[in-house]
Amino acid sequence: MDFPAELIPAGLLWPANALFAMALLIALRRAPLARLLENHFSNLFFAACVMLLVLWNTRAGVLPALNFHLLGMTVVTLMFGWPLAMLAVLVVLVGSSFYTDTGFASLGINALVMGAIPVLVTTVLLRFAQRRLPHNFFVYIYVNGFLAAGLSILLSSLAGAGVMLASDAANAAWLSYQYYPYFPLIFFAEAIVNGMVMTALVALKPAWVCSFDDARYIHNK
Repeated sequence: MDFPAELIPAGLLWPANALFAMALLIALRRAPLARLLENHFSNLFFAACVMLLVLWNTRAGVLPALNFHLLGMTVVTLMFGWPLAMLAVLVVLVGSSFYTDTGFASLGINALVMGAIPVLVTTVLLRFAQRRLPHNFFVYIYVNGFLAAGLSILLSSLAGAGVMLASDAANAAWLSYQYYPYFPLIFFAEAIVNGMVMTALVALKPAWVCSFDDARYIHNK
C-alpha cells in the first residue's frame, strides 16, 4: 500500500503527517541513537533498511495505491526495538520517495499504514507473550514471529482499504470483490517469511535480536 499524494485529500494527508511526526519524536526520544555510532550496529541497521526498501518496492498492485508486498516490519521491530523500527520506516520512505511518484506529502499516511501499525502490533504481542505466555523458544517464534507478522499485514491492509474508502478512491463493493479475497494469502506469506527469518536469526545470530534473551527462552527449559 503506497498512497500517492494526489489520490488522498489534504484533510487526511496533513493530520497523518502530524500524527507520524509526533510518533517519530516519541520514538527518537526513546531510541538508543548512540548505538548507531557503532560500526557493526549501524551496518546491521542500515542493511535492514535496504532490505525493507527492496521489499516495499517489489510489489503487485490492483490499484495505484493498493499494492501487495511484504512488509518485514515484524523482523525489524524484534531486531531493533520499536523506536528504531520507526526510524527505519522514515529512512525507507524517504529513500523510496526519491524514485517513486508517491510524493513526500503522503509520507505520513504511508508510514502509519505500512510502518506504525505493524510496529504496534508486533510490540503489543511481544509484551503480551512476555507477561502472559510461557517463556520458551517456540512461543517466541510462533507468536512473536509468525502470528505477529500475519496480524500486522492484515491490519495494515485493512487500514489501507479504510484510507481508500475515506478518500473515495475505491468503493466497498470493489474492495470486497478485488481486494479482501487476497487477505489470507498475504497473511500467510508475511507470517511465513518473517517467521522463517526470525527462526534463522535467533538460531544463528541471537545477538542481532534485541528482543530475544537466551536466559529467558532457552536456558533451564
